[in-house]
Amino acid sequence: MTLPVSIEEARAQLQLGGDTSHDTEVSGFIADAAAWVAKYTGHRLEAADVTETFDGFGRLELRAWPIFSEAIPAVAYADVSGTPVGVTGARIDVSARPARVLAALGARWPTVSSGTLTTVTVRAGYAAPGDVPRNFKRAMLILISAYDADREGGDVFAKAEAAAKSLCRDYRLRRL
Repeated sequence: MTLPVSIEEARAQLQLGGDTSHDTEVSGFIADAAAWVAKYTGHRLEAADVTETFDGFGRLELRAWPIFSEAIPAVAYADVSGTPVGVTGARIDVSARPARVLAALGARWPTVSSGTLTTVTVRAGYAAPGDVPRNFKRAMLILISAYDADREGGDVFAKAEAAAKSLCRDYRLRRL
């Protein structure tokens, strides 16, 4: 998969034209900007299988977002002897964020002792760069410019980060 900002777009943002001599550094700026957006919003910018761990089978709410609507979660836990046990038929509710992993229709989760860890693996992220919200790309380009212009992380970067937060704020998970 690829990130929503290409090396060519980043070069254009930095007014480097066709100069490829800085591509290693520019690629680092792209990765750093993508990591910032992902951390701030909780959105995965590239599709990947994500595994999250929970204590037992309480509310299995996934931090990863977006979750593919057709995703089939792989749910597992370790029995008393430590042997991994897969749970079949689990389903996912992506109608709201956070997505919830639910037991199969008409079934219940297994009863496990306190402290038993449950893992859920599911496909999350955007399938293609064009699926990523445009504001994320704009925020990344602003951050890329700031990384280049303000290498010490001073006032220029602080202003760029504030602008990026403003662009991404509506995409953050809100909890009451």
